[in-house]
Amino acid sequence: MKPMQQVIVDRFGGPEVLTLVDVEIPKPGPGQILVRVEAAGVLYGDVMRRTDRYLLPTPLPYRPGTEIAGVVADVGNGVTSPAIGERVVCFVGSSGYAHYAIAEATSAIALPDSIEFGEATALLAQGVTAYLLTHDVANPQGKSVFIESAAGGVGMQVIQLARARGATFIAGSASSASKREFALAGGADLMIDSREDGWAEQILEGTAGRGIDLAYESSGASFREILKCLSPFGMLVKFGRGVDEKQSLDPTILVEKNQALRGFYLPGYRDADHIRLLGGATKALIDLVVSGALKVHVDHRYALSEAAEAHRGIENRRTIGKVVIEPWAECPK
Repeated sequence: MKPMQQVIVDRFGGPEVLTLVDVEIPKPGPGQILVRVEAAGVLYGDVMRRTDRYLLPTPLPYRPGTEIAGVVADVGNGVTSPAIGERVVCFVGSSGYAHYAIAEATSAIALPDSIEFGEATALLAQGVTAYLLTHDVANPQGKSVFIESAAGGVGMQVIQLARARGATFIAGSASSASKREFALAGGADLMIDSREDGWAEQILEGTAGRGIDLAYESSGASFREILKCLSPFGMLVKFGRGVDEKQSLDPTILVEKNQALRGFYLPGYRDADHIRLLGGATKALIDLVVSGALKVHVDHRYALSEAAEAHRGIENRRTIGKVVIEPWAECPK
């Protein structure tokens, strides 16, 4: 077999533990496809796994990359679709930071020529999360909405999807003026500085004192402040985990105003009762992009050898929208 390159992590630590190694191109087994990876999405979850702070234990060696877009290079026994040469976007269990990756044929979704590979990866973990948050977890129609990290890959899609679903007011948070301006241009009505204390008052003022009906929170940093401005019968959806986050909550504080706290964990949708929603969400997002109803923004593109820099950008909050690795950027086509 011919060699290729792949990023691996053999010890937990900083971005420097991301190591580029030569390995053989894998062979797809029954029901699998081999994808020439044109773009691999970089996620905050990849950073959490690299530092051993993910929600679940991460075994070593760890091969990062769970979302890819590219072209089918080979198929295993029994695979009739997709065919060799077709453009696809798909979730993979790991090993997406590579020139080639193995995926289950059933997870591959056809990618129209009009959608660029890097943009396509934004529709997977981040896009599907945004879609399920606004279509399965709760319906934003007629509600005021708050999204933490509004200029990020999830946040910008939540803004657009919530607006399309009929949200009446959308607020968000971001850590820099440029990010707040970006989210406002993308459809948010109010943006607050996440570094400030006491910003709940700004939300209450923006909603004429009522507060937020539906809030999406991921890092833990906004958890307490959101509770201060959550409306009667409002819902706070916790869909991520911050670094070393620990929260304590007296559940009775939700009782007086009939408020709700809901959790969301994307990998949990892979069970038999919910996995169909993942493919359906991805296809719906592709249709929205093709129609022009949804726009995604790829902020930074890195070569495979620059995986460490990609992680630093995410960790240091330097990015807006989607971050991708393009494995062939330094290689001849």
